[in-house]
Order: sequence, then structure tokens, then C-alpha cells
Amino acid sequence: MHHCCRPRLRVRPLFLALLAAMPLLAQAQTTPDGDDGTARKKTTTLDAVNVKGQQLPAYTVDQSSAATRLPLTLQDTPQSISVITSQRMTDQDLTSVRAVLDNTTGVQSTAYDTERVIFWSRGFLIENMAYDGVPVASSLNAQSADGSLDTSVYDRIEVIRGATGLLSGAGSPSAMINFVRKHADSPTPQADVTLSYGSWNTRRITADGSTPLNASGSVRARLVATHEDGDSYLDRYHNRKNVLYGVVDADLGEHTVLSVGYDYQKTKPTGVTWGSFPAFYDDGTLIHWPRSFSSAANWTYWNNTTQTAFVQLKHDFDNGWQLHAEASHRQTDADSALFYVYGFPNRETGEGVTPYAYKSFQRGRQNMVDLYATGPFQAFGREHELVVGINGSSYSNDYFDYPSGDLPDPGNFLQWTGNYPYPPFASQSAFVSDTRIRQQGAYAAARLSLADPLKLIVGARYSSWKNDTDDAVLGVYHESQSKTLPYAGLIYDITSNYSAFASYTKIFDPQTNRYQDGSYLDPMIGSSRELGIKGRHFDGALNTSLTLFDTRMSNVAEAIPGGYLPDGITQAYTSFNGTQSRGYELEASGKFSDHWNGTIGWSHFNIKAPGEGAIHTALPRVLVRAFTTYELGGSLSGLTVGGGINWQDASKAPVDGPNGTQYVNQSSVLLLGAMARYAFNDHASLQVNGDNLLNRKYFVLDDYSNLYNAPPANFMLSFNYKFF
Repeated sequence: MHHCCRPRLRVRPLFLALLAAMPLLAQAQTTPDGDDGTARKKTTTLDAVNVKGQQLPAYTVDQSSAATRLPLTLQDTPQSISVITSQRMTDQDLTSVRAVLDNTTGVQSTAYDTERVIFWSRGFLIENMAYDGVPVASSLNAQSADGSLDTSVYDRIEVIRGATGLLSGAGSPSAMINFVRKHADSPTPQADVTLSYGSWNTRRITADGSTPLNASGSVRARLVATHEDGDSYLDRYHNRKNVLYGVVDADLGEHTVLSVGYDYQKTKPTGVTWGSFPAFYDDGTLIHWPRSFSSAANWTYWNNTTQTAFVQLKHDFDNGWQLHAEASHRQTDADSALFYVYGFPNRETGEGVTPYAYKSFQRGRQNMVDLYATGPFQAFGREHELVVGINGSSYSNDYFDYPSGDLPDPGNFLQWTGNYPYPPFASQSAFVSDTRIRQQGAYAAARLSLADPLKLIVGARYSSWKNDTDDAVLGVYHESQSKTLPYAGLIYDITSNYSAFASYTKIFDPQTNRYQDGSYLDPMIGSSRELGIKGRHFDGALNTSLTLFDTRMSNVAEAIPGGYLPDGITQAYTSFNGTQSRGYELEASGKFSDHWNGTIGWSHFNIKAPGEGAIHTALPRVLVRAFTTYELGGSLSGLTVGGGINWQDASKAPVDGPNGTQYVNQSSVLLLGAMARYAFNDHASLQVNGDNLLNRKYFVLDDYSNLYNAPPANFMLSFNYKFF
């Protein structure tokens, strides 16, 4: 057994630098108010309060600081950003992060198997996640955002597309997923319970309650608990999920709030797949498996546990400045026993596939700190805003497996039922690898008012990154990188409702992908440009945007079909220089009228590499995401109806075949969804949701020789009761 002490954060020099700047911030002058020069107290916009009741809030937010740490309206944010509110998640029954991202403008998912889901934006893998703006490591199972996380914990989810190096440090130029946690923001006791039942015997219960803990309400608590249990359209698959989240928010004074919280999620799926099923017969023709077909053995499982503990402190100074500090610890554990077959069965006998079994355990640990200050300052007769901060993280991942002995031949795989003997796994684990990644950075950004209609956001981040990996097969690996990443955005107010913007940032992304000889790919480097127009309507209740983007990258990883490292199971990659992704994103989201909420997004990209042409061809180039609800009145008062579409254009994916790489084509896909909710009174409501109502059968493809059949039509019925 490999033992290692927990790595400590090395951010002391950065912490001291920011600490030294704090007296200057505290003494910053107050903002003059009017011609008389009298001082006014700078008001601060706090996170939105969740209002319970049947009146629908807008499908947007007034402000977000996810892109720059500056509290900006979406109109003044010089990047493409989507916000999925709690009401949108409720209306569309988006209970997992994958469901949210599959309904977000410009984002799409692929999957290696039932548990390893990866997300893409603008043709690049989405690696970056953050809790309340603080970067966290991606999923243990895949180098992408964790699609299995339950949404009951979050007040909203923000998706900032493009490069986000100013705050996230190392990462890809795809997008950052920012999870904004719920807080105990109600001064009175309130709670709601939702009971749901749906397709494949899926049962779900969620309880969300908050209460003051003292007479004045200065100390408040909130608890969220969720249990879900159900089968699947896939044979033998079953999943059980438990979620618990608690937070205490305490007003330490008129200007200071302390928050302490903890979240826990455990998923226990059985009958899981590992990779894809054989796609071709040995004569090279495509096998038309039933939509429910699964290559899983009946004993397979893949348990995942995620726990996070955090403490946050926010303080408002009298001069309008704010100080934010957060420390958190995150634990991720994955325990699995998996089964896989590869090869090409004979059309007549079903013989010709080889079995492979694998049992493993992974343990991830991450410590994070984040400290920043933001507020106004005066220069050249105008008011501006500044943010300065530091953050750092230390991440470890320990990986062990249990080798198996010889496996019996599966026989006729065309008659596969999953009834396969449990493999003779070793009783003692074997070391696979341990990885230690440390990041730290200091950043600053300013929003400068150059003229009444013209604002400039300029900033930079100095970021350092270090990876120390010990691999049982590939040996010891050390890499360290440091970069200074600029950020610039220009916003011009055309009218009070419309603004034009342009932004530029550089990109730095160390990689853990490897060539076939086991060596690591060099970091991705490049630049990203955005140009567009944004609108803010009805006092921010509706936001619109059109963004044109151009991202240029070097050392972009591309999977080698059928290529593996010397261990025989790890995907091997090649890299392309001069890769370019260009496209546009159009979105309107919010309240179109007093009773009409909705969102519509249209995105398009083309990604090419010199000498290769189009790459990542499994990703559809055009996505349309739309969903809307309308609250009826008169004799139908209390009834809300809604619906939406998800459309993608055609794509094709390279898949290993008996005669080399073959392509599987997927035509365009149109998915229809609908919902209806009836509120019996202010407390009780009943809701029904349906997805893929046309029962469209289609493949989800990727560039790694994996494909699977997507879910058929499905439904969910939910009853909600509110206590207040």
C-alpha cells in the first residue's frame, strides 16, 4: 500500500502580497454623490434570494461575477455566458448536471460508457469546474465536468464559454461550469418536499428546508436531502443516489457574513458498462443492437462518492469594498468492478469477442483557498471598479487496481444476457499511479469607465502549475509550468438596452494525455477572441446575446482510433498545431412577459487542424436549445404549460472495424419535450414532464470508438408541497 502525507498549499507569498494591499483598500475614498460632493454609502448587490411561491421568476440573473470576479450585469460581461436558474431546472426537471448541460447553449455531451460522461463546447473538452467561483478538479472518471452531480444542491449553474484563465488558471478554451450553492437566506422557517415517479421505475424524493436558529434571525440554517432510485432503458442497469447538503449562514455583524457548509453525494450504479459494445460484425457491417442492449455483466458496479466541506467569509466595508475569503476540502472516491468485450462477432455464430475485466479504486483529495477584494475607486473624475485576488489548490489522486486471472470465453455474444461468472480478482490491490497537482495564482482586473458609453475591462493572472506523477507502467513524471495570462474586454453602450463588446485572452492548458510511447503531450497554448452584441431588457428580466468567437490553439490532443499506451487500456493521442475553432452563439433567456419565461440558444462552430481538415467530427456543429413555459390565467389560473426542442445536425465518428477505421454516421436529431404543472393553491402543485416525445432512436457518438443508443421517450410525474 502506498502512503503519502497530504500536500499543503503553497500560497503564502501571494497571501502576504494581498494582505499588504488590504489597508489601502480599507482606506479607499468614498464615492461622491452628486454635485454637492456629499459622501454616499456604496450599496452591494447580494446573491438573489429564493422566493417561494407559484409566481415564476425570470430564467436569468441580474448580475454574475463568474467571468471576472467583478459583479457585472450579463450585458457588461464581455464573454458568452448562460445561466440556468433553479426555476428553469424545476420546470424542465433537470435533476443532474448532465441534464442541465445537455440543455445549455453551445454545450454537448458524449460518453465513454454509462458512467464516464464528458462535455464539449466550441469543439474543446470542458475541463473547468468551480463552486461559487472557486476552481475544483474535474471528475475522477473523466477529465471533464462531473455530470452525475445532483442539482438539488445548487441555486443556479453558470456556464461561461470560452477561455476562463483569469480565474481558473490552467484549463481549456471551452467553458467553465460554475455551481452556485444554495444558502440559508430566509429570515423565516420554510421548506418544500418533492416526490417524483417516472419511467423505468424511477423514484425520487427531495426535501429542502431552512430556518433561523436564533430569535433575531442572524444565524440561519438550510438542509437539502435527496434520494433517487431507479432502473434504466438499458438492460440490467440500476442506480441509487443519496445527496445531503447543509449550510449555516451567520451575520457576525451588520457587514459580515460567515457561511459553513458540507455536501455529500453517493451514487451506486450496478450493471454499468465500461466502454462501448462491438459495433461491427467480422464482415464489416454494422450490428443493429436493440436500444436496450448493454454489454455489462450482471455483477458490475461503479460507486462514486463526493464530499465537500467549505467555509466562506464576506465583509462589506463602509466605502463600498468587499472582502471574500473561502477555504474548502473536497474528497472524491470511486470503487468499481467492470467488464468489457472487444472484437467483432461472427454474424452466424456470435463468436469472436475477447473479454476483459477490471476492478479498481481511486481516491481524490483537493484543498482550495480563495481570497479576493473588490470595490470602486476614483480616477480622472470617474468611478471605476477593481478586483485583486489570489487562489491556490493542491490535488492528489491515488489509483489502485485488482488484477484478474484468465477469463472464460463469452461464447455467442449475439445472445448476451449479462450472465457471466465473477472474475478471479486478486484479493490485494496493486499500485497503479499517484498524481499530485498544485496550482496557485494571483490576479487583478479593473473595469474602467473611459466615457459614459465606453468601458474597458483589463486584467491579468500569474499562474503556476506543477504535476508530479508516479505511474507503475510509465514511470515517474514531473512537469511545472508558469504563465501570465492577459484578459481584456471592451464594452460600448449603443443604447441603454444594447451594447457591443470585444474581448481577448490567452490560453494555457497543461495536459495529462500521452503519446503512444507514454510521453506527455506539451501544454496547449493559444489565444481566444470574442466579438458580439448583448441586450438587457425589462430591467434585466430578459438578456440577449450574439457572440462570434475565434480560438487558435497549438498541441491540441486528438485520440488515435485503436491506439493505446503500453498498459493496453489507456487511450493514446496525437496532437495538432494551428488548430482553429470559429463560430457563433445566439441566446435569449429570461422573462418575455409577465407570464412567459423561456430560453432559446443557437450555436455553430467549425474546428480544423492544418493538414487534417475537420477534427472531432463526432460532435454536431450546430445545436439548437429551446425551452419555454407559460402561466395561464382566467379559468385556467394555476396551470403552467411548457415545451422545448433540442436539435443537432448530422455528425460522423471513427470507430474501430475489422478492416481498420470505419465511420458511423448519425443524421440530424430533433428531440421534443413538454411539461405541465397545476398549482392547487400556494402550497401544493403537480407537474408532469416528458422528453424525446417522438421516441427518436439515435446514436451518441464520440472520437474514441465508443457509441451507444440514447434514451427513448420517458416521463416523470412530480408532486411538490411547500411549507411557509
